[in-house]
Amino acid sequence: MKIGMIQNVTLNDHRSVNPHNVACELERRGITVDMILQKTDEDLQYKNRPYNLIQIPGETYSVPGQIRFVTASFTPLKKGSYHIIHGRNPFSSIFSATILKKMGAITSKIVYDMRGLWIDFGVLSGKISPHLLHVLKKTENYLIKRCDHIIALSPVLKDELCSRGLDKEKISVIFGGGVDIEKVESVNPAKKDKNTTVIGYVGSISVSRQSDKIIEAFKKIKRKDIRLVMVGPVGEPHIFRELTSNCKNIVLTGYLPQEKAFQYLKSFDIVLSYHEVDHPAYNVAVPVKVFEYMASGIPIVVTNHQMYKNVLEDGKTAILTGQNPEEFAEGIVYLLENPRMAEKISARARSEVEKYSIKNVVDQLESVYLNLLE
Repeated sequence: MKIGMIQNVTLNDHRSVNPHNVACELERRGITVDMILQKTDEDLQYKNRPYNLIQIPGETYSVPGQIRFVTASFTPLKKGSYHIIHGRNPFSSIFSATILKKMGAITSKIVYDMRGLWIDFGVLSGKISPHLLHVLKKTENYLIKRCDHIIALSPVLKDELCSRGLDKEKISVIFGGGVDIEKVESVNPAKKDKNTTVIGYVGSISVSRQSDKIIEAFKKIKRKDIRLVMVGPVGEPHIFRELTSNCKNIVLTGYLPQEKAFQYLKSFDIVLSYHEVDHPAYNVAVPVKVFEYMASGIPIVVTNHQMYKNVLEDGKTAILTGQNPEEFAEGIVYLLENPRMAEKISARARSEVEKYSIKNVVDQLESVYLNLLE
């Protein structure tokens, strides 16, 4: 079996974590994988790539960038002789595949893997003009209906897609994206001051992801022996420079390769994620960071937002707080003052994450592939 896995992001983008892990596991099982991704001139974060990486021009949140990616993808998809073309949103990953199939140039089965509602998120985050919303959604629906199968990352997303008129029989839920538990466990923690408690966050840092609310909550905790470390690319540097300018106990590392980010993660005493906006684009999500947090065995504090409730349970695998900085800060303090509870929820989360391992996810994905080819 030969798979063409395609997505309009770079290999260094956080959205490439899942396809990289999946491709490595598929190759381990004897399945040939080509990864067709957006070209970058940066040093690539994954040195061990058993799959064949094909880089083509593109850009995720611009119309010209989408067009460049679609145009450049025709040739590798036509020449690849793939049994399955596995595209991940945005829809530029399946545009050329559906056209080639309609023309009779390929016979590949086309799978569209929806990691979320990228168009809605793009509009909410200001990366896509609201004027393009209707056109982009109409285009995506047209292409989806010509795919052989759709994968949704959560039951909430499947329900949302069905409400938009898609056939539920063509949609499989493969919950989450899979986490490389062995990779997380194999990394040694970064060095830190033994007298300082480090509270951490790993992921993209931006106002649209409400990273500013984490900083606001942290400032409400009046303790000198704690430190906030936020690991990930900063979307609005000027805003976050201002938010942290007078706070020596808040550190923003900027973008780090995955292994380095894991080293920081393993050194944290508590890990955080925050959201409070009620919108389908966020409600359907299953953040990759949550699974990595669970695998790290570090106690988790999140808001009781639907995206976290998709995975975590209050008092069992995490502390879920009210959706405001005040109650979020109270949740952090509660764990700081109750180490036995912190140990209990982190152990249970570590046990629970086994069912979301990359191996289990690929078992389900391989079943989808085989059913389509039969």
